[in-house]
Amino acid sequence: MNRLLQTLVVVSSVSLLSACVTPHSYVDPQYRKASYEQIHRPTQAMPVKVQIQFQRNGKPLPAVDSELRGHVERALRASGVFVPTADAASSISVTANNIADLAAARAKGFGTGLTFGAAGSHVDDNYEFSCSFTDPSRPPQTLVYQHAIHSTIGNADGPPGLSATTPADAFGRVVEDVMLNFVWELQTKGVLQQ
Repeated sequence: MNRLLQTLVVVSSVSLLSACVTPHSYVDPQYRKASYEQIHRPTQAMPVKVQIQFQRNGKPLPAVDSELRGHVERALRASGVFVPTADAASSISVTANNIADLAAARAKGFGTGLTFGAAGSHVDDNYEFSCSFTDPSRPPQTLVYQHAIHSTIGNADGPPGLSATTPADAFGRVVEDVMLNFVWELQTKGVLQQ
């Protein structure tokens, strides 16, 4: 019985400590310029080929390409302006570059881990998105967007007024913000009919 009690105490302690070092992510709201409500939905969505590439500090990171593609295509479909397809004359190309100081992030994470989360830390993931739209009947358009995710690990407070989410959900929201900004800007510049 004593052995069982010791095992339960160890398992409970490990569970509590792992909860202390779970990252919480916050999407920076300053980069969201457009919403679904601001986008004019045409009577018929335009078919487009979607080309994507995820990079970290300018170097391709193919392991994230599939996740990026899923978020881009979902946002385009939800906008009602574009419909991703494999055989379209028009295309949208999205390159997402995660500009990260990996050494600083590792050092902060190591320090937080050593204290079992008691010393919290903040990490910023900055992104630069290059979005291009090409269509045979229009001049090509390339627009660049910045975005950021702020994360806390351990006993650190998040940015005031923002709700915590998972890192995966935060990345999806960042991509959605960028795609909405892109579609909205194409419409407001007159590249796409409103």
